[in-house]
Amino acid sequence: MSKIKVLYVEDDPDWREGLRSFFLGDEKIALYACVSTVEECFTMLRDDPADIVVMDIMLGDQKASGLDATLDISTQYPQIKVIMLSSLDDNDEIFNEAFMNGAYDYLYKNEFDRLPEVICAAMHNQHSKYGERLRKLVQEKKKSLLSEGDRQLLGMIYAGMTQTDIAKELHVSLAAVKKHVGRMMKKFNWERSSSELADKCQKWGLLEELRNEKE
Repeated sequence: MSKIKVLYVEDDPDWREGLRSFFLGDEKIALYACVSTVEECFTMLRDDPADIVVMDIMLGDQKASGLDATLDISTQYPQIKVIMLSSLDDNDEIFNEAFMNGAYDYLYKNEFDRLPEVICAAMHNQHSKYGERLRKLVQEKKKSLLSEGDRQLLGMIYAGMTQTDIAKELHVSLAAVKKHVGRMMKKFNWERSSSELADKCQKWGLLEELRNEKE
């Protein structure tokens, strides 16, 4: 029986080396690669796919966090399970977003010794004991933040329309569009671009809901 292939994404070299040693000689699990950036992670998944990805949340990667990477993995490689490994204690917002982004499970670094059992469970079960239920609850919470007008606007942004284009399409002023975008960003405590928010909402399935309602 072949071993479970695990890829570890971690920017701290001590943790990378520590987990290499921890899994050395394991009869069921092969930690076949450790990488430090999201870009390296996706290169590895393209060239030599993993069964399980163990993902640090707080990567020092300037381009993406572990949460962003988890969402992209769950979208592009739905067969791969992601287990989040976090040093952040009692952060409900990050915990909830991890499952919203498709994580199978979430462990704190001080309980890393549970990784073997969680990895084996992930390999043999489609969903964790609470992941899918929590994902739906968080999705409903995020969906409730958006009015139909918000989702329409996000759909236009996701389609690549500029704020000027949107103003013309909706027959409103550019100032009104800017104000609406600002309100949405505030609802999500979003500090990045509106196009990134639209992309994330699409991956979360919030814009798909709008299309379904129209059909």
